[in-house]
Amino acid sequence: MNKKVKRLSLGIIAGIFSLGIVACSNDQGKGTDNSNSKDSSDGLSGEVVMWTASLSGEPFDSYFEKLEAEFEKMHPNVDVIIQDIPQNEIEQKVLTSLTGGDAPDVVNLAPRYMVNIAKQGGLLELDDLVSDEVKDSYLEGPFNSGYFEDGLYALPWYLTTTVSWYNSDYFEQAGITKTPSNTQEIYETAKAITEATGKPSFYQIINEGDTVMEKMITLANGEPIVEKGKSVLQDNEKILEFFTLSQKMYQEGIMPQENVEGSFSTAQELFMAGNLALTESGVTFLGPIESGAPDVYKVAKAGQPLNDIDAPMNVAVMNFSIPSTTDNPDAAVALAEFVTNAKNQLEFAKVAGTVLPSTTESLEDEYFQNPGDSPKALGMLEASKSLNRSKVLIPILENTSELYEAVKMAYVKNILGDITPKEAVQEIADKWDESFSKNDIDITF
Repeated sequence: MNKKVKRLSLGIIAGIFSLGIVACSNDQGKGTDNSNSKDSSDGLSGEVVMWTASLSGEPFDSYFEKLEAEFEKMHPNVDVIIQDIPQNEIEQKVLTSLTGGDAPDVVNLAPRYMVNIAKQGGLLELDDLVSDEVKDSYLEGPFNSGYFEDGLYALPWYLTTTVSWYNSDYFEQAGITKTPSNTQEIYETAKAITEATGKPSFYQIINEGDTVMEKMITLANGEPIVEKGKSVLQDNEKILEFFTLSQKMYQEGIMPQENVEGSFSTAQELFMAGNLALTESGVTFLGPIESGAPDVYKVAKAGQPLNDIDAPMNVAVMNFSIPSTTDNPDAAVALAEFVTNAKNQLEFAKVAGTVLPSTTESLEDEYFQNPGDSPKALGMLEASKSLNRSKVLIPILENTSELYEAVKMAYVKNILGDITPKEAVQEIADKWDESFSKNDIDITF
């Protein structure tokens, strides 16, 4: 049964660079299924080149060598060539290779790259090449990230999503027994910890403004913050409360002064130094803490994200797409399905150590259901719990960077007290409306 897909209407970008690419036609029927029982009777043959993104070196080299050997054993007439491309170069390399006639057959892309290449005619539409059984094997939110307008252009691979991280020693000192689940509870919890420890306790990661924007959409809990290219976020009481209490926490010393900078790395440094008790981030947050501050790592605990248990969560997705110039579409689709099937996604998650699979079956494995009691293992467990309500919250738009910048500037001015929370939210709304109008974007999200 096909998944029910809710598609957002994306703005059309004027003056698109035309690749002059005509997608290959395919009269050879459906792609292969997601099982490992296929043999050479399917008629697949020829060379298939797959590009991965920033996954070179061990343990990934050994994983992909094994993957390649298994696929070639299943399909003896297929020669798989796997090459790794730096993540920050892969979009341009795909675009260049499409015009040069040497594009790969399968490529690992983030959704923003996938959308940009698909709208230029550079990717094969997959809806009729992938069976309903395969489509239904993936989690709905990550799977839907592969759609652009009316077409499916990618299959989901590995994921990352957000959990809360806290210092259990500081929680114990303050008599806190559970992580907060709304903004008011964040304030009350952080205030109690700061009073007990004498240190700032909560850090809101800002990055480029994207993290705060994701938080705003989560707080809206399914209610749109933009309707037909017009901001309505200024009418949302929970978003206003978030800005109000953020300002209050900063002014009261509950948030550190460094929060003005707001980066992920600064949050790590503060947590590692014992100068932070609570934040939200992905499982990769603990990486340098495990090696650089083992005593802090031991008392680090993971909890559910700091919001309502039913609220939508953002998920970062890495996909596989098929360039439209492929000479071997059936083998390319078969390889993409093979790499993203439940067995291989589970193995990749184990190898990578800090990512999640996008198949339901993989998440049912003991590796995720009973991962152990290490801080990192508990982080993986908590992250996996929220995947059924996770999706890509921010649509890929021409003006996305402008939206981020407006959020970051207003949030920082807000916590510094330069403007009121209401003024901060209104400033975001005004700048967003100006950007949507300038770029002729009519969207609801």
